[in-house]
Amino acid sequence: MSSNPYPVLDSGLAFFNHAGVSPLPADVAQAVHDYADQAGRSGYFGSTWMDDMADFRQVSAELIGARSADEIAFVPNTATGVSVSAGALNLQNGDRILVTDAEYPSNRHFYNALQQRGVELDVVYQHDDGRIPTEDILAAVGERTKLVGISHVQWGSGFRSNLRPIADAVHAVGGLLSVDAIQSAGALPVNVAADDVDILAAGGHKWMLGPTGSGMLYVREELIGDLIPPVLGANSMDGGLDSGNEELILSPTASRFEPGATPTATMLGMRAAIRHLLNVGIDNVWAQLESVTAYLCDALTDAGCRVFSPRGESERSGIVIFDPPEELAARETVDETWERLQDAGIITAVRFGRLRASPHFYTPESDINRLAEALRP
Repeated sequence: MSSNPYPVLDSGLAFFNHAGVSPLPADVAQAVHDYADQAGRSGYFGSTWMDDMADFRQVSAELIGARSADEIAFVPNTATGVSVSAGALNLQNGDRILVTDAEYPSNRHFYNALQQRGVELDVVYQHDDGRIPTEDILAAVGERTKLVGISHVQWGSGFRSNLRPIADAVHAVGGLLSVDAIQSAGALPVNVAADDVDILAAGGHKWMLGPTGSGMLYVREELIGDLIPPVLGANSMDGGLDSGNEELILSPTASRFEPGATPTATMLGMRAAIRHLLNVGIDNVWAQLESVTAYLCDALTDAGCRVFSPRGESERSGIVIFDPPEELAARETVDETWERLQDAGIITAVRFGRLRASPHFYTPESDINRLAEALRP
């Protein structure tokens, strides 16, 4: 294993795709390696995996400001968390879900499927500047709105929504707020209690620096008892295998959303990743990431790029979407620019015809300078 806590910094790559799939810190990779070593040597016997799962719930709750570890379930990805929680709400004909047109596709597919039950979708549209004003969302909440499903940070713009006013508005009509936090958790402070969020799902493989196939689902404690997940198994029951086959006695905690065996390797990796972030301090992570993205935006602007992502204090995130310089765009497409950067070991992404750079708090200025220089006409 690398002696650098962030081995990607020794790889020769300038990595700007934490909004896609992050490289693993050394201690996270070690946690997955240790699992494989234990599993190969003696399987579960002599392991601490059950205790580690309890700790996963605890550190996850701490990261997102949950009141209790009982509000946390392990899920393999955000899509699973969004789908199983929405499926448990038993929405019916005439109920309405409010979404935006800028959501990651996985956030929309299950909601779209619910239209077969007669559930109706209301859509709030992103403005041309990448913003989704809170006022637009509040104006769209109606008496039949049962759920607002929204990303905390939008994947295609980097715009960050103010969650508390949205929660207040939907609660006032008896509805719930479900948040996709995959582009915020691990990058900036998230507090489900302070923002009165009802449901939150977040995969671990982006800003939380965990492995793919890992994620968390938060369900507010007061809601859990009323929800019957659409996928159930022995682990969903109160008492597990001891619950028998005759009665449906669900776990009183969010573990009712965990039907079968836990993907232990990815759970342990995500646990290590969250502990890594908590050791740094999420406020410190965000303060440094704000500094990194500010430097990035200045460097891109100096190189002739146009930054598209909203950068106001309450709306910025770790995502920076930008247009290449006009002179460069005149001779190569955005996809060709992306390929050229990739060939040079500079890892970015293309989203909606623009380049996306998503550094993390540990990204050095030298990598940013390398990106900016590669974009100069």
